[in-house]
Amino acid sequence: MPNEFALSGIASGMDWSSLIEKIMEIEHRPVDLLEQKKNDYQNKLSAWQDINTKLLSLKTSAETISEETGFDVYTTSLSSDSGVNPEDILLATSGNDAVPGAYSIKVLSLAQSEGIQSKTFSSSTSSLNISGDILVNGDLVSISSSDSLVDIAGKINNLNNGVIASVIRISDDEYRLSITSEETGTSKLTLLNASANNVLQSLGLAGSTKGILHRTSGGAISNHFSDSTTSIGTLLSLSSPPSGTVQIAGVNVSIDLSNDNLQDIVDNINTSWQNAGNTGTIAQLEQDSNGYYISLGTTNLIDSNNILETLGLLKSDPESVAEVQKNDVALTSGGNPVTTSTLITAIDTDTGGPKAGETITISGTDHDGNSIQSQFTIQDTSTVGDLLTAIEDAFNNTVTATLTSDGYIQITDNTSGESQLSINLLANNEQGGALNFGQFSAVVEGYSMQTSSGQDARIEVNGNIIVSDSNTIADVIPGVTLNLKKADPNTTITLNVERDIDTIVNNIKSFFDTANDLIRYINDQYEFDGRNAKPLMGDQTLQMLKMDLTDNLRLPVSGLDSNKNFLSWIGVTTDNSGIFSVDEETLREKLSTNFQDVVNLFVSSDTSTGVAARVDNFIEDVTDSLNNGYVYTHIDTLNNNISKIDEEIEDMERSLEIKRESLYQQYYALEQFIAQMHQTTNWLGLQFNPSSNNR
Repeated sequence: MPNEFALSGIASGMDWSSLIEKIMEIEHRPVDLLEQKKNDYQNKLSAWQDINTKLLSLKTSAETISEETGFDVYTTSLSSDSGVNPEDILLATSGNDAVPGAYSIKVLSLAQSEGIQSKTFSSSTSSLNISGDILVNGDLVSISSSDSLVDIAGKINNLNNGVIASVIRISDDEYRLSITSEETGTSKLTLLNASANNVLQSLGLAGSTKGILHRTSGGAISNHFSDSTTSIGTLLSLSSPPSGTVQIAGVNVSIDLSNDNLQDIVDNINTSWQNAGNTGTIAQLEQDSNGYYISLGTTNLIDSNNILETLGLLKSDPESVAEVQKNDVALTSGGNPVTTSTLITAIDTDTGGPKAGETITISGTDHDGNSIQSQFTIQDTSTVGDLLTAIEDAFNNTVTATLTSDGYIQITDNTSGESQLSINLLANNEQGGALNFGQFSAVVEGYSMQTSSGQDARIEVNGNIIVSDSNTIADVIPGVTLNLKKADPNTTITLNVERDIDTIVNNIKSFFDTANDLIRYINDQYEFDGRNAKPLMGDQTLQMLKMDLTDNLRLPVSGLDSNKNFLSWIGVTTDNSGIFSVDEETLREKLSTNFQDVVNLFVSSDTSTGVAARVDNFIEDVTDSLNNGYVYTHIDTLNNNISKIDEEIEDMERSLEIKRESLYQQYYALEQFIAQMHQTTNWLGLQFNPSSNNR
């Protein structure tokens, strides 16, 4: 297309560009009319989209009270018979299936997870030289001699079976392996030896005493296994399955877990039982939803090779270990270790024995850290046994003082578990003696293997004892979940469950508030300010929507008592513009006295369709795209009309652009023709008047 300079009209004196634009303005008027029509459609579409949004909001409010469950809302309140804040003891939340009532509750104990710790090791990363298999909640952990505490903790955590292992630093050179169940309740943490090596005892996670793992009324059962025909060693992937002889009810039974399956073991037990002169059987192979297991008719079990422990019939129990301290100087008399009857004055020293009249200071701290200070005076007849008694007396008999066979003094804390025991024996040697007891240090460190016992929660509800493995209890009081916070057997909590009338009233008011918002918007479309009409004024679909919506909101509910089938009965009225008002006092009174009748007025049932249910169904119908609801269809039609106008405008704009280019070409040619005519005229003028060239 020629540029504007080419149509500047230098030759003709005409502003062709302006002329073309004015022509195009006239040609563009049909497009302008379409743009105005499109704008009208867009305003209507925007208004209908607002209406659709408000309809969906009303549908959401209607859904809340269109079913019985919408009225099944309850509130709970707690009070205590003591000065304790009841919410410090428990919290209560209610659901749709709650039942109004009062409940008396005591929290006797909380559920807690079980925790076990090992003995103390000097390093967390050095090899422990402990090897063998253990089962952690039934899953295998193979421990090699090169493993450290950190390595073992990692292997346990890799099981990802509800057990957490960590290494605890007690001091610079004291570390312990801590193993804790993630779940609360009893029997949530099980550690078993699964090889002949007593790995748990070597780690200090279990003592020498064994107990029944799964006790039944008639005896004991084993762990569950996936099948009964594969050897136990293979089923558990044991590196060195234990084998040997066990005793069951006093009868020796040979078992080899590398070859024997469950059926073999049961057969071996029963054969040995009968060969010992007994009749019948003492072992059974059983199966349930968890797998196969052995059932024994006795709890008299002895196992020194961890065979029955691997099967889960026995377990090594954790215990508390008492602290033992010993001095580092052996006492001798005549070159031989002293005994309790040895005279103190006869104890060997470098410069001669102790002398009568000299004193020995006994000091330190007891189990709880209380300071100890006492003095023992050596007499001619004082024996080492007398000194041991004096030590026990100084510690108020909270320790036991003994002699080892090689002449060392050993002090054992009478209270097992973590201990602050410390001992110092100082010979004052006032007469020049050289008696020296040396320093005392722990040869066995006191600690409790079990840091927390796995226990179930116990509560008392209306005099009934309830046991739960969790502190969240949802199956005792209908529709109410109890969250236990603290045990307090001396406080009785009263739990009241009542209908939540406040929430129901607010839901009903919200329903009518949302309806009013839509009705006001519809009413506003019919208002005319004298200059501008609203987008939907005169819209037949809007008139139909208002009429249908009003009918669904106002009409009595069929199928109900004629005295209770209309909104005004519960205090809901409308004004001349269709706006609803809720008399809250009347509504609350009806909910208190005629609760189910109020519910029937709103919900859907087999015999009636209440107001909220009607509105919910109505909005579903008119906005549904699959069934061509008329609101959806109207919005879709407006969108289609706008799309068609856009296409028509695009076609017309394309034609106008072609016409514009054509006009530019035509007037450019005309301008060129006029310029040539001027050149021809000038040339002819020069030919007929040559003298003008000499001027």
